[in-house]
Amino acid sequence: MSRIGRLLGVGLSLAWSIAGAAEALTVAELDRLLRAAPPAAAVPFEERRESPWLAAPVESRGTLHARPDRLEKRVTAPREETWRLLADRMEWVGAGGAPKQILFRDAPAVGLLADALRRVLAGELLALESTFRIELRGDAQDWTAQLQPRSAEAAGPLDHLELRGRGARLQTIVVVERRGERTITRLDP
Repeated sequence: MSRIGRLLGVGLSLAWSIAGAAEALTVAELDRLLRAAPPAAAVPFEERRESPWLAAPVESRGTLHARPDRLEKRVTAPREETWRLLADRMEWVGAGGAPKQILFRDAPAVGLLADALRRVLAGELLALESTFRIELRGDAQDWTAQLQPRSAEAAGPLDHLELRGRGARLQTIVVVERRGERTITRLDP
């Protein structure tokens, strides 16, 4: 047997061993894993917004406070503001300003994204299967989930969400829009 043939054989054998050792993760298993994580009162985040219409990416940081019925994003830099994603609306409060809101019945695509973010951060992945196709890669130790809206019409500008994590810890949320915009949120950086 040639040297290349032996190396190829060893490589294939190693690949089969690794594939067998790391079982594919299911949506139900990832849901259980995320729900098993102890709830945090506040999770620090760093966020980067990229857009073909921006001269440079916009970066922000602050804390996230998640519950199944509410997600609150408190931005501390570059300016103070608070975003609340509730079941029926999104509220925004700037430094010293009056709250502004968007009702989801008037903006269904915003509601779809808000519901997904609320549920993901609350560990409720299974609840999203009716509105998103969920494709998983990896195993329980190192995983990626891509959420594709089932209805492009309802999704509006949203192309997909990508979630990355290790074990029970969600580490990164990537929101990809159809026009080339991306928001990358790193949790507990």
